[in-house]
Amino acid sequence: MKRILFISSEFPPGPGGIGTHAFQLAQYHSSQGWNVHVVSPQNYAEEKEIAAFNANLPFRISRLPSAASRLLQSMLRFQTIWRVIRSFNPHLVLASGSHAIWVTAIILRFHKIPWVLVGHGTEFGVQSGIRARITRLAGNQAHMVICVSRYTQKALLTLGIKQPPSLVIHNGADHTRFYQLPDHEVAVFRAAQAVEGQFVLLTVGSVTNRKGQEVVIKALPRIIQEFPNVQYWMAGLPNKQSELEALARGLGVDHHLRFWGRIHDEALLMLYNACDLFVMTSRQLSDGDFEGYGIAVIEAALCGKAAVVSDNSGLTEAVQHDYTGLLVPQNEPEQTAEAILVLIKDPQKRALFEAQSRKNAIEHQTWEQVGARYVKVFNQLLAKEN
Repeated sequence: MKRILFISSEFPPGPGGIGTHAFQLAQYHSSQGWNVHVVSPQNYAEEKEIAAFNANLPFRISRLPSAASRLLQSMLRFQTIWRVIRSFNPHLVLASGSHAIWVTAIILRFHKIPWVLVGHGTEFGVQSGIRARITRLAGNQAHMVICVSRYTQKALLTLGIKQPPSLVIHNGADHTRFYQLPDHEVAVFRAAQAVEGQFVLLTVGSVTNRKGQEVVIKALPRIIQEFPNVQYWMAGLPNKQSELEALARGLGVDHHLRFWGRIHDEALLMLYNACDLFVMTSRQLSDGDFEGYGIAVIEAALCGKAAVVSDNSGLTEAVQHDYTGLLVPQNEPEQTAEAILVLIKDPQKRALFEAQSRKNAIEHQTWEQVGARYVKVFNQLLAKEN
């Protein structure tokens, strides 16, 4: 039985795209008969929830400890990963997330184990300074790099990680968790939320500068001029909620917002189904951080939703412009408003996008399809190394 070790910077049940990616791949490889072990911190969730989640996993997980001192935490995590590698003796290691990549590169210098770096985007946004140098040195030691988008691959190469071969495998979404609900269930929920007759926009992701919810809020005054019955829902860790509430009050649109905070799968499934349009206006930050792909866009598509997303990021590969959604420039509230208004005013076009986005997601973007691509690549790599 092939043994694979996943070293990730995050893991469910807490939120995060890197963690979702690692979990889905670990679960798929386990279902295909691989012996899977995961090493990762598990943050942003209660201990009881984490324990219940881990108890149902079909593979083993070793949690990385947290500590008040960053130095102590790094030392403890390094020791944990070292011990797991020695005891588990994997045939292959997958490293996901900046710190996971750094530690893996250091430890595997002392072990003859092939390892794969998964690039999500955040790791390669910083193109200068000590972090960039460390990532470049670590990345060039990998046996292979898999990027979640062509945009991420471009950043990887620009950073100077060119020694290992790189390829692109887009992210997927879980069709067993996200799917279309019966119309009557959605209608009951919308009635309970008092949004009958309203056009509901939805963004899923931590409320942060990078996710760009601010752009949609700034677009609302323009939208409301032509279509007053609009609500904007945001689901995710509410890190910047107070700032965005203040912004909305200043613009006079605060009664058009709702922050749902972090919610569980059942509620998230309903939000995807109850919204009329999915919106993700992520943007690249001054420190180089950018959206590598956007799993939530595919989750929304599985629920039959079209999307308006920002360009110049990995999101452009999660949406086919003028087929499953619309692309808008980053940090442009006016153009974001115009794109949203196009789909509000043209229900037939929106319905066509919805059907096309769902069909495309089901046929090409489920985790089963993505996982199969990873298994094929890993088998080829192991055959080559042996």
